[in-house]
Amino acid sequence: MRAVRLSELHELLQGAPFTAWWADLKKATTDLKEAGDRHQEQIAQAQLMELRSELVQRTAMDAFSDAGLAEEAQAHAAVEAQELENRALTLVGQYEEQRFRSSDLWYRRGGAERSLEQAREAVEAAGRDTGPAAKSQRAQAEASLRAVEKALGALSTDYAAEDQKRSRLWTEVEAAWAQSFERSLLAQEHGDRSRRIRREAERLFKEAEERRLRAKQLRAEADLADRERSGAAQRRSQLLERARQEFGCLPGDRFLSWRHRDDKRAALVVALVDDAEGYNVEVKALDVFTVGPQRGIAFLEPAREGLAPTAEEGDRRFEEYLLGPRRGVPQRDAGPASGEGSGSA
Repeated sequence: MRAVRLSELHELLQGAPFTAWWADLKKATTDLKEAGDRHQEQIAQAQLMELRSELVQRTAMDAFSDAGLAEEAQAHAAVEAQELENRALTLVGQYEEQRFRSSDLWYRRGGAERSLEQAREAVEAAGRDTGPAAKSQRAQAEASLRAVEKALGALSTDYAAEDQKRSRLWTEVEAAWAQSFERSLLAQEHGDRSRRIRREAERLFKEAEERRLRAKQLRAEADLADRERSGAAQRRSQLLERARQEFGCLPGDRFLSWRHRDDKRAALVVALVDDAEGYNVEVKALDVFTVGPQRGIAFLEPAREGLAPTAEEGDRRFEEYLLGPRRGVPQRDAGPASGEGSGSA
């Protein structure tokens, strides 16, 4: 680190070699920041995409489970519908047998009604007969009438009972058919739901795979950005090393330092960054400051011709900086601290 005067340093900063070097450094610093930001952003996006892919895949797996439940419900409803259909067919057979019995009784009752009419006609005819055997014939005709009426009553009772059984069986047949139809419709509903869920699950699996591929792509882009960041960092390091060799300075990350030729207790530093709040004074790139060996860049003094501030003066200013109001802090908030500093001094 060579010693320079402030005027010599200003002349060096305005020279063509330093101007070209400074342009290269600014570009390398910008590339380093942009590549670093891009690397962090792509890593964050890749992690988010991987998380979304996992969540979508879990949702798809849950959807497949729901589809399986819907298929089980469909199969159960289909079995119930078939059982009800079989029961309806059995009842139809019983109904046909019962209808045959009812029809037989109906025909027999119709025959009994004709026999009743004939018996009544015979009684009337016997009543009009005045022959010697009329009384006997009348009694016989009335007895036959009573027998026919009794038989007709029994047939009517049997027919009513059997026809009631027939109607009840048909009601059961219709109910079984209706229930079978309802269960069949329900089975179709479950089947349609299962198909829709499976389509949605397949779509989700496809989406999860696309997100997974996108995450891999983002990882690859992040790796590329990381390599670009490493390259920019290496170029910046080489430029700082070049500054050491060409300009005789001590290169740091944020400042270049030279020994002060007029004051062995101080050094001249040139800022490489803009920083309005990180130091005791506002720092702009290429500003020149004077620093001491004890505090270094922790306390910056704007460079001026002549000797740097004495140690006592530097200590006083440093205490004022520590105890006084900060940049951007209202005076009323920092007032008590300033008062204490003044009292202690």
